[in-house]
Amino acid sequence: MAVFPIFCGGNISYYRALHQAESVHFEVYEHFPKQTYRNRMEILGPNGLQKLVIPTLKTGNRRRTNEVCISYAENWQKDHWKSLEAAYRRSPYFEFYEDRFRPFYHQEIESLLSFNLQMHAVITASLSLDLPHTLTTNYEAEVSEDMRSMAFRENIPEMAYLQVFSDRHAFLPNLSMLDALFNLGPQASDLLR
Repeated sequence: MAVFPIFCGGNISYYRALHQAESVHFEVYEHFPKQTYRNRMEILGPNGLQKLVIPTLKTGNRRRTNEVCISYAENWQKDHWKSLEAAYRRSPYFEFYEDRFRPFYHQEIESLLSFNLQMHAVITASLSLDLPHTLTTNYEAEVSEDMRSMAFRENIPEMAYLQVFSDRHAFLPNLSMLDALFNLGPQASDLLR
């Protein structure tokens, strides 16, 4: 049993690990760790690496992942969508996929878990991947493959592809899977092999 965190627009090495796992269980009962890809993604914008962070409601108490709610006190959705447009509007496949991702930035989803699961479903459908998963029903301290604490930040050798701002920035590997989708379209799934 491989237990993974559920990321927001996970990076390429995260999706590669999901693709290679025999069975995937998303951890929803862990205490929510701050400053992880659970509520952020990295893209290549006009000024280089850009982190898009989804703000969460602060309670002062430790919360389980399935209890974390998204904060809409600031208009982060508008900022994120503008950032995605600035980064990828000129990419070959942005227009093809934008209608799939626009709703995440125009409707309010209360739970971070729901947001991440829905984003994951759109990404896997866009990649034409069948990645069945289950949600954990409690916190399991000992599992055969514990991926919960992995950051998936390591740069696994991957095929370099043309990114929108390659004229001013060197290739940045292991960005959000959205970067690969908008730049490569259906061939983005080749990065997972």
